[in-house]
Amino acid sequence: MPTANNILNSQNNGLQSLASIVPVVFVLIFALCAFIFPTSLHAEPADKKILIVSKKTQGYSLQLINNLQASLIASGYQSQTLTLASENKIGALELLKIKKQDLIISIGSLSTQLLLDEKIETPILSALIPRHVYLSLKKSYPAKRNWSSLLINQPIDRQFHLITAVLGKHKDIAVLLGPYTKDLNKKLNRASARTSHKINIEEIKDSGQLTESLNSLNHSVDVLLTLPDPLVYNKSTIREILLSAYRNKLPIIGFSRSYVKAGAIAAIYSKPEQISHQISDIVSDYFKTNRFKNKKYYPVEFSVALNKNIARSLGIKLVSDNAIIKQIKKAEKNK
Repeated sequence: MPTANNILNSQNNGLQSLASIVPVVFVLIFALCAFIFPTSLHAEPADKKILIVSKKTQGYSLQLINNLQASLIASGYQSQTLTLASENKIGALELLKIKKQDLIISIGSLSTQLLLDEKIETPILSALIPRHVYLSLKKSYPAKRNWSSLLINQPIDRQFHLITAVLGKHKDIAVLLGPYTKDLNKKLNRASARTSHKINIEEIKDSGQLTESLNSLNHSVDVLLTLPDPLVYNKSTIREILLSAYRNKLPIIGFSRSYVKAGAIAAIYSKPEQISHQISDIVSDYFKTNRFKNKKYYPVEFSVALNKNIARSLGIKLVSDNAIIKQIKKAEKNK
């Protein structure tokens, strides 16, 4: 029969054996958790280095960079800015700094192209990129996988919701498409059907066709919807388009705030702080999975610019921009 001392010795030996096993068990459990829940073990924001790269640092771009820098730092990231010195290539010291980052945020088309030219492995998120530039770069750099863009263009359906909010349903809408937007033909037709409008599309191959196309549309439609196509809408054509439309009492829906100042009755655009907020959200999502959810993003938050003087001269009574935004958001939510 075992004595009390034998029992105690046996218990002590058992506890010692258990003590030697416990650390091993914890290591195994920790490793298993790391395998099953990898995102929970990601580095904190303070461990992530983000570089905002740009070429142009004035106006809207500068406002965006300042807002974004403040937002990223407030979120705990190590964030710096870099203004590229050369128009043609990235310098050796600049490239060395870029390669040390966990994520690059490129502001504008030129800086994005220069970064893609270097074939760096650092992930890139581009902002203020026109849709046609994004498509061109995507075609030119098919091997770049960890790259995404927040486009400057607003979603097509949102433009039609704007027309509904400003002019009502069942309108005949004219659209002039150039070489950079002609691929939107099907999307425009689908969007017009979804929003209870009709659409008249004219394709323009060169600027010489612009006057003829405008004349053919002016008397048969209710509104001209403009899309950012450099061949159709540029500094040399904008005056002719605005004057022709105004003479024929044809309201124009612009694609930028400046177009409204020039004579369009309304436009949807996103403010620098709205774009900055969305970029911060994309960055946060990226570091959770180390990949971008989408190859391209459209602006989520938006504002509306109105030219009430032009609208009044055309006999159009505009409600407030807040009322229009509210109606557009409701339409987007219910689609």
